[in-house]
Amino acid sequence: MSRVKQYQKGEFEDQINTLKKLGFTNDEALIYHVILISKECTVGEISRSINFSRSKIYGVIDNLLSEGIVVEGNTHPKSYYPIDPREIAEKRLKEIESAAQEAESDLYKLYQSKKIDYLETLTVKDMEIFSQVVSMCARAESTIDVIASILPSEMPRNVCRAFSDASGRGVKVRLLFPNKETNLDLSRLEGLFEIRLSSYIPPAGVILIDENEFCVGGLDVPDSNNTLLGMWMNQPDLARLVGLIFNNIYESSIVYES
Repeated sequence: MSRVKQYQKGEFEDQINTLKKLGFTNDEALIYHVILISKECTVGEISRSINFSRSKIYGVIDNLLSEGIVVEGNTHPKSYYPIDPREIAEKRLKEIESAAQEAESDLYKLYQSKKIDYLETLTVKDMEIFSQVVSMCARAESTIDVIASILPSEMPRNVCRAFSDASGRGVKVRLLFPNKETNLDLSRLEGLFEIRLSSYIPPAGVILIDENEFCVGGLDVPDSNNTLLGMWMNQPDLARLVGLIFNNIYESSIVYES
């Protein structure tokens, strides 16, 4: 395959992927792409371009018509032409923004309405651990204590944002990081934090919320790239013990000065 054809194939795949990101199915993206290139075409022309059956194309076009992505042109033979992709992107963006606002208000209230059983224990792994940390921070009312085995620059952005949001609500956040004898990159953390460094950080992270619930997590095999495993518990007696361990390490650590 020549370099020109390789480039054209890559460009075509990028354009189809862009349409999928805008919410198109694969078939919708392929058919809209043909119409977009042709500016106006019939079902027969679409079928010859992408080798879809006419019945399949009619079904997809009905969806595109109902969503205002294509419009009808001539009637004999019937043809279709595309709506400006910028209009589609703007419409989808407004829909996402509206859905995000509803998720932030109505849907989040449903999520928060689940009654917590304080004898509940949950095993979490991989990204579930970070999702659990984010939800724990949202429930925090007075304190968040964290023993982090990784630096702030290595933390997922949603976790850093959860710490920042809690700080903004007036929650006292204490963060204990490993002392790697380098300046911490705190650009992802906004708010007031008490930060200390320790050379004795275990190869696992701990987050304690209001001395009521906590989550402990780390690699299932130390010094490897294996699965992250964690345990979340809502058991106040154990949480108080975790608090004692945290305070013991925290008090013997070094105050971080930027």
